[in-house]
Amino acid sequence: MGPRKKFEMRLLRPRLGVGTKTLIALSIVFWVPVSVLAVILFYLFQGLLYDEGVNSIKVNLKGAQEVCEGQINLVKGISQQFVAREDVKDAILKRDGSRLQTLLFELTKNNSYIDILTVVDSHQRVISRRTDRRGDILSINGLLSGALFSGKQSSSTELVSREFLKNEDEELAKRVKDLGLVQFVVSPVKDGEKTIGALVAGSLLTGDPWLGNAVYKRFGVEMALFAGQTPQTFLLHSTASLPRSTWAVGQSMPEKLREEIAFGRPYYGTLTIDGSEHLVAYEPLMDSNNSIIGAIGVSMPAKKIQSIVFYNIGKSIFVVALVGLVISIVITAFVKADITRPLNTLTSAMDAFGRGERDIVVEIKTGDQFETLGEGFNRMAEGIRKKEERLKKHNEIAKLLMSTLDLRELMEKMLNIAVNVTESHMGIVYLCEEDNTRLVPRVMYGTRAEIKSLQMGEGYPGRAAKENRKFIISLPQRTVDEVLELGFIATPPGQVAYIPLSYRERVLGVLVLGSINEYTEDEVNLFDYLANQISIALDNAIMHQRIQELSITDALTGLYNRRYLNSRLEEEWARALRHGKPLSILLFDVDNFKSINDTYGHDKGDEVLKGVASILKENVRKEDLASRYGGEEFVVVLVDTDLEDARKFGERIRECVKARVYEWMDRNVTISVGVATYPRIKATNYEELIQFADQAMYRAKVGGKDRVIVYEEEKG
Repeated sequence: MGPRKKFEMRLLRPRLGVGTKTLIALSIVFWVPVSVLAVILFYLFQGLLYDEGVNSIKVNLKGAQEVCEGQINLVKGISQQFVAREDVKDAILKRDGSRLQTLLFELTKNNSYIDILTVVDSHQRVISRRTDRRGDILSINGLLSGALFSGKQSSSTELVSREFLKNEDEELAKRVKDLGLVQFVVSPVKDGEKTIGALVAGSLLTGDPWLGNAVYKRFGVEMALFAGQTPQTFLLHSTASLPRSTWAVGQSMPEKLREEIAFGRPYYGTLTIDGSEHLVAYEPLMDSNNSIIGAIGVSMPAKKIQSIVFYNIGKSIFVVALVGLVISIVITAFVKADITRPLNTLTSAMDAFGRGERDIVVEIKTGDQFETLGEGFNRMAEGIRKKEERLKKHNEIAKLLMSTLDLRELMEKMLNIAVNVTESHMGIVYLCEEDNTRLVPRVMYGTRAEIKSLQMGEGYPGRAAKENRKFIISLPQRTVDEVLELGFIATPPGQVAYIPLSYRERVLGVLVLGSINEYTEDEVNLFDYLANQISIALDNAIMHQRIQELSITDALTGLYNRRYLNSRLEEEWARALRHGKPLSILLFDVDNFKSINDTYGHDKGDEVLKGVASILKENVRKEDLASRYGGEEFVVVLVDTDLEDARKFGERIRECVKARVYEWMDRNVTISVGVATYPRIKATNYEELIQFADQAMYRAKVGGKDRVIVYEEEKG
């Protein structure tokens, strides 16, 4: 390292602080009289300007309401064009939900701001959505029923539940906690004079800043939409996405404002929000039942009014300020040298430091605050130098840890990094098992070949995991045999660190590092950073591994999905051809499943599917494969199983399904089963074998359901 640059200056004068001299000079000749005059004029002008500000904010509120109404009118026009189409009417008359769903998706492509699109019949029953949920009764207070009765297009702003939004779109429901605020437009569909249904279109305002952004861009004020079932539960649902916004989504309505809105009265005036005064204008928000569900309003900081006041004051006292400045320049000229010379010294040092020259020391001998600043600069520069060295090392660590998602490779890499940067001589990475009862050693460095697993709380690794805290243990010199009792190294270390690896309050494992020397303070400080970075990378790798596993299973039933089924069938078909072994495929279909869904609801239908899946899991062998084929259909692949055994298996499953009791249903669940076996059937590939099983299952359906049918070529 070369010699450091040195900046030096000295002043010979009495030790009087720069702040004291500047304050005395400017306060006497300028700031005191000007400040007094400014305060007097401020209070004279403020009252008048506040009244003007309130009138202006009321005009802005009307503008915000027009922006909101403009959005509704746009949706009305689009909806009216849609319901006037003949293909829409024809699809509603035929209750063709699939066709309507296609038309709704086409409508969405060019109108992404419409979050809700639902078609209902004249009895408010859902014919089609963009999801597959159909058949439920849609209720939006009195808005939908009123529009169907009058045959006229209607609109309103309504509170809806999270469950309502979930029926429309899972992602939409995630934007709200309990209730969502939606602008609805209901457009009746008529066949001649008869109302045959309606299109329900809606835009979710909750959490969407478009309205607030549009109002701010046009009028320069912040818009806020509050809503709730009662005045006491009014929360902010929508506002502008500004860097320093007055409001935040989820914020409660201020008490003073809530008292007026609760009685249906508008509020125009000032509000104190988070310690700052604002000019506001708010009016009640009504739903289709003419009930108060919230408020819409705009606000602006009162400091804007104060800025106008200060501007007018500035013009009034310009002459006084000019005279005062001339006098102050004369009086303060003598302090110029005292201030500018040390400042120039500091500035030169800072500029050099900013250009990347790190070996810089400032020396200022003035006996006042500038000398203190020089010493502070030196401390700052030294701290930055050390911090940059640490950051460089940290960045290298983070880059290496994020370079792979393979769990084994990541653990080897992170142990190698930890050993190198802390200058350790041994290391172990323990991982917690999924049930969090044991620690299993996965990778080691500088240790014995065999290291046993530990229970949570056992030894220092177990304690570090159980208590989620770091232990640094200094070990006395021992014989090799005594050290071996510790179970991790053949050479006695001077110090061992047991560092828990945890992410989001979940312990993932323990990092053990040992050195023949004691760790330095910098190395000990590095342990926490290492633990944080390693934990994040480790959690990502573990999640990646689990996602890989989840990609081949069905989320509802836990059975393998169709993608994995096709992959396995290719292997099993090739094995059957190669070894001349039989391969049987059984296709199961739950009888009358749509009736179960329509009668008891989709959650009960899901329960039936889970029940069938559990029976399949309990009965298939390890080498066999049970898969959800789609909807209420399941496929079982029986390896090395002839036709008769496959038929018996199908009968056993059918009887088990029929015997299972669902307390909420007054009938038993039955299944129809189709069986096809190679080489009994001369199929050319596994797809044909599935088709033959499907044909047999279809015959079971036609033949009365609740039965097992075997595909025979002479009957095919």
